Amino acid sequence: MIGYWDRELRSRFANDAYVGWIGRTPEQIRGLHMRDVVGEEAFRENQSYLAGVLAGKQQLFGQTIVNASGQTRQAQISYMPDVQDGQVQGFFVMVTDITDRVLAERREHRDASRYRALASSIPSVFVLLFDADLRYIIAEGQELAAFGHAPAELEGRTIHEVLSPELAAELEPRYRAALAGEEVGWTRKIGQRTFSLTARPVDAADGISAGMVVAVDITDRLQRERTWAALHEIATAVARSAAPLDISVRVAAILQRLFAVDSAAVVRFTGSRSADIVAMAPRLPAEVDRVQTFAPGDTSAAATVAFTGKPAIVAYEPGRGPVGEQLFAGGFRAGAAAPIRVHGELWGAIVLTSRARDGVSGSMLDRLAEFAELVEIAIGNTEAWEMLEHKASTDALTGLLNRRAFESRLARELEAADTSGAPLSLVVLDIDSFKKVNDSFGHPAGDEVLIEVASRLRDTSRKGEVLARLGGEEFVWMLPGTGGEDAVQAAERARRSISTAPFPGIGALTISAGVCELADAGKAHLMDRADQALYRAKQYGRNSTVRYRDGT
Repeated sequence: MIGYWDRELRSRFANDAYVGWIGRTPEQIRGLHMRDVVGEEAFRENQSYLAGVLAGKQQLFGQTIVNASGQTRQAQISYMPDVQDGQVQGFFVMVTDITDRVLAERREHRDASRYRALASSIPSVFVLLFDADLRYIIAEGQELAAFGHAPAELEGRTIHEVLSPELAAELEPRYRAALAGEEVGWTRKIGQRTFSLTARPVDAADGISAGMVVAVDITDRLQRERTWAALHEIATAVARSAAPLDISVRVAAILQRLFAVDSAAVVRFTGSRSADIVAMAPRLPAEVDRVQTFAPGDTSAAATVAFTGKPAIVAYEPGRGPVGEQLFAGGFRAGAAAPIRVHGELWGAIVLTSRARDGVSGSMLDRLAEFAELVEIAIGNTEAWEMLEHKASTDALTGLLNRRAFESRLARELEAADTSGAPLSLVVLDIDSFKKVNDSFGHPAGDEVLIEVASRLRDTSRKGEVLARLGGEEFVWMLPGTGGEDAVQAAERARRSISTAPFPGIGALTISAGVCELADAGKAHLMDRADQALYRAKQYGRNSTVRYRDGT
């Protein structure tokens, strides 16, 4: 509305817009006093502005007006004095309907308040609201500090003003896509944290006027997923009957990968002040001994766990004990360790080491302790399984393999020899006149003889060769990679080891041996042919070695 009012506040001019506001034509209000046009209440509200404009000062103010249709509208009103020869003759009035703009501003303020409240109340989240100029309207959230900025640094400034050129160039196409109505998602590592970010449009009544980025810290979730994947890998190895050493090697490699440290290890305590590094990833430094002895006051991570039984973070410096000094010499500056307990007893520890002083943290130690509780189940189950398997495959009296385990091992070695063409020989041994020992000295004495014979056979055998007790007083010795003549010589060494040294409380004893090479018998008959050779050795008067060859 545009109008002109004289000094007596009577209408002298009004445009057609007045009809929509007050329901009267310009002709109908010409000459009327303002009180009669706008009403007593509105006239009273405007008294101060009227006094100001009649004093020669322009007035600009906002006001809520109810129009002729009963609608409440927001108006911006301007009174401009008409000054002639230094005297105010009247004033011009301009009334602008700003209802839509006011409502939009209120909605924007309400939305902004909602976004701020949402971002500040949800942990591990921050929210960025930006306009069409890529200017940040809102920057709020508990995790915004991880982004490297405070809200005051971002709000009111464009991404090109506050971010590095590289980061701004990376974000701009995603922000533009959001302003164009798309939703874009990506992940980004910010410092030590990983965030899942989503840029999406913010709809307004007149179309898309802004975009919003919601960033959620997914570091812990990713760590949990990686931890469970690692535990699944370990559990699979346990289910496949992997040996404890294999499990430890796998655990060390997983720890290094999972915690992104320079080195990780599985340490087994061998005493109250000693330990073995069972496995280390990527490798054991030359400066660090695999066998460790903890001195009083040693503050290495493993020693601290050994002494206290509790998780620990330590700094490696000179003068902190021999193990700590070794690690310092190896370039490590910080370590963390958590105890492993098997069947309630302190078994050892899993250890992380870093070449940076701040390379391990309290949150990492908490995760390491949780991981240790689950690893100890795997190690405990593996050791229990190995113990059961050992009992199932070992002769209880002598500690040698039993017949079932030996036959399984023999089958594998026969297949390997058949594939490679390498020689393989078998020696079957029997204690001569063993029944007389039991009859004369009793079965306990006979058991002691069997134990001693097994011990002397172990001393005679070499690495890679396999000994077993077939039953009673009969033993078998498998020699992979050994031909018949060398096997005879080995059998003779064993025979002499028995016959040349008397058995305590018993006296002298002898053994007989039958030898057969795979090439002389074939896979199906190797054991039978060695037995035949042993039978002949007995026929020849015992205390002798016979080789099966050429069918005889």
